Amino acid sequence: MKRGFTLIELLVVIVLLGVIAVMVTTSVIGILNDSRSSLSNTQIDTIENAAEQWGTVNADKLPLDDSAYKLDVKTLSDDGFIDSSDLKDPGDNSDLCGYVEIKYDNSKNQYKYKFVREDC
Repeated sequence: MKRGFTLIELLVVIVLLGVIAVMVTTSVIGILNDSRSSLSNTQIDTIENAAEQWGTVNADKLPLDDSAYKLDVKTLSDDGFIDSSDLKDPGDNSDLCGYVEIKYDNSKNQYKYKFVREDC
C-alpha cells in the first residue's frame, strides 16, 4: 500500500491556498489605500495649519470681506512655514501642489482655511 496524496487532495490544497492568497491580498490593498488616504488628510491638515500661522503673521494681507485670498504652498515654503520637500502626493509620490483659500466668515468673526489641489 502506497502512502501519499491523491491528485484531488493536492488540487483542494492548491485551491484553498489560492483563496487565502486572494483574501490576504485584498486586505493588504485595503490597508495600503486607507494609509494613503490618512497620509493625504494629514498633509492637508499640515498645510492648512501652516496657512493659519502665515495668516497670523500676515493679517494685514487678508481680506475682511467675502473675497478669498489664495495662498499657495510655494509661498508657505518660501516664507518658512512649511517644508515643501516633505509634501508628496501619497498616490504617485509627486509634489503636492495647490493653494489654501482663506475667507473671512462674518458670522463667526474668523477666517476659514481650505486647501485646494492643483496640477503642478
